[in-house]
Amino acid sequence: MSVPPIFSGKVQEQVSIQKRTNQCIAKAKAQALTIDKNLQQGKVSFSSILDKCEYPTLVYKNNRVVLWSGHAAITDLDTEPDLKQTGFVSSDYGSFIVVPHHTNGYHVFIYIPLEIDYRIKNAHLNKTLSSEIFKEPITGIVSDARLPLPQIKSPQGQYLFSIDLDKNNVDGSIQLVQLIVLLAGILFYVVAAIVYCRQQVKRGRYGRGVITLLVMLVVLRVLLLAFNLPFTITDAELFDPRLYAASRWSPSLGDLGLNMILLLVVSLAGIYLFYKYNWIAQLKARPVKYNRLIVTGCMLAFYLLLIVLFLFYYGIYHNSPLILDINQSLEFTKYKVILYSIMLVHTIALCGFAYMLTTVTIVLLQKENKYWAYRVLLLLAAGLFLVAMLSQLQYWGVVLIGTFFWAIIILSAQHRNVFTTAYRTYLFILLIIMMSALTGAFALFRHYQIEVKLYKQSFASTIIQGNDVVGEFFLDEVADKIAADALIRMKMMGPYVDASFIKRKIAKQYLRDYFDKYETSVLLFDSQGNSLESADTTAATLQELLRKYDTPENRTERKNLFLVQNPARYNSRLYLKIIDVPLAYGQKGTIVLQLNLQKLLPHSLVPELLSEQELDQPFRMDLLSEQELDQPFRMDLLSYAIYENRKLSYSEGEYDYATNLDPAHIGHSEFYRDGHNQGDYHHFGVVAGKDKVLVVTNQKYSAREVLSNFSFMFLIYMAGFVVFGLLIMLWRRSYILEFKPNFSTKIQVFLNFGILLPLLLVSIAIASLVTASYKKDLMNTYEQRGKVIQENLSALLGTSVFANKNELQKRISEIASISETDINLYNRDGRLITTSQPLIFEAGLLSKLVNPHAFAAISERQALRVLLEEKAGNLTFNAVYLPLRVNNDPASLSGFVGIPFFDSEKQLDLKLIELITTTMNIFTVMFIVFMLLTFFASRALTVPLRLLADKLKRTSLTGKNEMLAYEGADEIGMLVNEYNRMLLTLEQNKQDLAIQEKEAAWREMARQVAHEIKNPLTPMKLSLQYLQKAISENRPNTEQLISKISQTLITQINILSDIATSFSSFTSMPEPKAELVDVAAALRKAADLHNDPATAIITADIPAEEVMVMADESLLVRTFNNLLLNAIQAVPATRKPQIKVNLHRNSELVHIDIKDNGSGIPVEIQQKVFVPNFSTKYTGSGIGLAVAKRGIENAGGKIWFETENGKGTTFKITLPLVHHA
Repeated sequence: MSVPPIFSGKVQEQVSIQKRTNQCIAKAKAQALTIDKNLQQGKVSFSSILDKCEYPTLVYKNNRVVLWSGHAAITDLDTEPDLKQTGFVSSDYGSFIVVPHHTNGYHVFIYIPLEIDYRIKNAHLNKTLSSEIFKEPITGIVSDARLPLPQIKSPQGQYLFSIDLDKNNVDGSIQLVQLIVLLAGILFYVVAAIVYCRQQVKRGRYGRGVITLLVMLVVLRVLLLAFNLPFTITDAELFDPRLYAASRWSPSLGDLGLNMILLLVVSLAGIYLFYKYNWIAQLKARPVKYNRLIVTGCMLAFYLLLIVLFLFYYGIYHNSPLILDINQSLEFTKYKVILYSIMLVHTIALCGFAYMLTTVTIVLLQKENKYWAYRVLLLLAAGLFLVAMLSQLQYWGVVLIGTFFWAIIILSAQHRNVFTTAYRTYLFILLIIMMSALTGAFALFRHYQIEVKLYKQSFASTIIQGNDVVGEFFLDEVADKIAADALIRMKMMGPYVDASFIKRKIAKQYLRDYFDKYETSVLLFDSQGNSLESADTTAATLQELLRKYDTPENRTERKNLFLVQNPARYNSRLYLKIIDVPLAYGQKGTIVLQLNLQKLLPHSLVPELLSEQELDQPFRMDLLSEQELDQPFRMDLLSYAIYENRKLSYSEGEYDYATNLDPAHIGHSEFYRDGHNQGDYHHFGVVAGKDKVLVVTNQKYSAREVLSNFSFMFLIYMAGFVVFGLLIMLWRRSYILEFKPNFSTKIQVFLNFGILLPLLLVSIAIASLVTASYKKDLMNTYEQRGKVIQENLSALLGTSVFANKNELQKRISEIASISETDINLYNRDGRLITTSQPLIFEAGLLSKLVNPHAFAAISERQALRVLLEEKAGNLTFNAVYLPLRVNNDPASLSGFVGIPFFDSEKQLDLKLIELITTTMNIFTVMFIVFMLLTFFASRALTVPLRLLADKLKRTSLTGKNEMLAYEGADEIGMLVNEYNRMLLTLEQNKQDLAIQEKEAAWREMARQVAHEIKNPLTPMKLSLQYLQKAISENRPNTEQLISKISQTLITQINILSDIATSFSSFTSMPEPKAELVDVAAALRKAADLHNDPATAIITADIPAEEVMVMADESLLVRTFNNLLLNAIQAVPATRKPQIKVNLHRNSELVHIDIKDNGSGIPVEIQQKVFVPNFSTKYTGSGIGLAVAKRGIENAGGKIWFETENGKGTTFKITLPLVHHA
């Protein structure tokens, strides 16, 4: 019989945990044996055992701890564990497996952590399981063998603990099967959709195939959202709404990612259809009257895309607990990487949509006046700016970003020939990245402003409120529970009252969570009102407390609750709650709770460590380190002041209100709505009463912070696009071969890499050096503070202060307050005597034993000081330990001073943030500046080359060639000199060649003329000879012969006249002149001239807009007439001539095709078509095509033909296009 999956999963997980537990116990025993060996050799020192301890270790002798290996609290140090063999121990600080080892009077206990429980949940502390033993999450650890739970035992078979397996983990097999089925179904569905799409595309139904694919994907996405998949099946963190939830369409981070992937697919599908249906050609063919409307629509559409992008960014910042502001956190987690990846996908999709809009705009702007687009852009920007200012989010920055984008696009549309297509694409992607990064930075700026405003309002409400209404309500509830607590009542009876236990129980059980912001103390009194703390003889009685505090001004609405406020300190709050505890025999005891609103040191992280935060997401441990209690800025930079009748009455914080803030601003309504910026600070006013105003101030979010976020997003998007481009090139390697940049592009690419790579290396090197310097300076600062504290405490050695614990506590607190540090004082045995922050040790964050590494360094190696890195939860901090010696005598060690700097990591992070953001800003600005510089540099470097290329294009043997003037002595100068020298040689060769050609031409002309004249002269001679013979023979038909022969002679003489006229025209053709000609209009006129439906049908496909070239207009018209006439005459008499005339253009050339339906040109005469005097017709001189070829080539173009026997001939012409404004 097979085992059900649930039980199979339980058994498998139990076996795995048992195996790992045995391995840990084996390592602990080996560690104990190593320590035992050192103890037997007499090496009873910290230095001998610390490097050998993997697990926390305590070594007892005579029921006292003599050696320890860690600084974390694990158990009650005063009680030696009563264990003879491996067992399970649960303490206030967690659960452990303890491996005991006894030797020569020493008792070694190795603690294997199972669960660490600080009993506080916040950004730094949380209950954690041992990752070494528990690879999968479990619900809990139970030490009751009677429960029906999987049991873990020692290698000897002794019960240790039971595990309550996580339900999700137990059902893991079923969930895995369900997830695999779901993924397989989705994969099959998507593949089926793609296959159907490909089939339709192969049949030429591009729109149907692509739209069907998109509809199927959208339906799939809606179904996943409707059934909350895959989160219903598996509690994957990525799809958990507790991590991110924006709306019903984006209920989780994973759903947001799927939505963006779908958006990207839509974008790519749009581009595919854009090219497949050749929308550019269709736009060119559309009537011009719709162009302006389409361009305006494209501009407005991009503005809307930017607004959607802004809302997308704002939604992420608002709905995610992650701190995405680079000015506040440099920490990267997997969720941050996922979020930035989602942003990148959205930016790529935006790039696709923007590409289509800008392409349409650029094509249509070619037909418009260059100033019209700017006027429309300004009108749109002005209207949208007004709408944006009136909206709640005030997205006016988006309008400015969109206007900047369109200004660049319009400018580039008017100078399209400046870049190659590949480089234009690169610059376009760069521009889109800039737009997306700017929008993201602006959205973060607006989110910060709104959040700060809300926080200041909440903060002001707390300050203005004189009493804590919620706290008073909770105090009444707490008082009732304490009075009814049977254990407390029992401990208060009897001759010996366990005051420390009662205080500890009240503090840990009843005064937590909400009351963390108060410093609490508990006073115990008997039925006569005397203090129950026998050690403190100076304590006030209950009657003395009541006389001091039970006054009309201190009484509240609640019974036995007094509120004391200090007039010298605004918002001071001291509560006294009197609790009557009924005891036996009608007696009663009294517990007094004192709650003083904390005013903590500005550089202390203790309140953050000890404050409780309710975290519903136990799996988000990597996020907890980033939460800052919803504070959008640093609290230590916050200041506030009270103004009464516009006069300063009270202030708190670093800001100097009396000097810097003009009270006149307090009277403006804007001061209470959006606040007021003055210098580097932002002030926000809240009405606190009649003629009373509370002003809350913090450093404003400057342009530097906006630039930092822009730089960060710009760089990660650039890196993302590079990776995306590399993946595309790996997929389509033909793109690499097709990439053939021109010389200007090569210069820009090489200059970019040549400048930016060193800049990157220098930035990294500087950042490393400055970081090391920051760390060193920070450590020096800590050591200097420690030395000052050491000197103050050393002066107290041997005095009565050390003998009186209360006095010592008071002096320690004074020194800590002056030095703005926390101080821990240990005796010579390493045990804690007193501390300025007792809550740290009461909460179990640190052990009451000094750090063993500090003990080893100071006590055993006589170190003057030691700086160590320690951890409390997941907070890493530095601590300085110094010895206390009488008269600085190394042999008289009296104790240790420990100074933890809980904010050390935070201070270093702030410096690193400032350094890295500055480096990023410099790098990004330099990158953009160098992009512009390299563009202008490449243009400047290639100007002589372009001039030279232009001159080379115009260099000919017939025209006049001009020399280049270039004063540089560089390689280009050498090239220019060689060009000029070539022109001189060419000119001399041209003169020689002209003479030779003239002689050859005359010879050829004479031969051609002789040949042409000889043909009509022969029949003329024969006719005359025949006539002469007829006359001599006196034939009767002489007159008829004379008439007939005369007619023949006249015909032949006309032929000779035509020949003479043709050759005269050819030799006397004027030199072609270059002028701007609308070739489309010229071709259209020629086609209309020859279009006679009775004799020939001419079909013309000529665009309506102007197509300008540089040519001789009369020669061009003659060329078109000759070609059209030849085409008509080339059609056999058995067919009706059908001539097709087509004109189209690209970015550089205009293409003209004249196609007939004749018989084609035979192969044997194709080489002679453009030769002067060659003709296949009975009439004509054969110079028409020669004249056409000469005219086209003089205009810088080409003419050739393609022929197919029996189907016809196509004459093709290309001419250089002239771009004009």
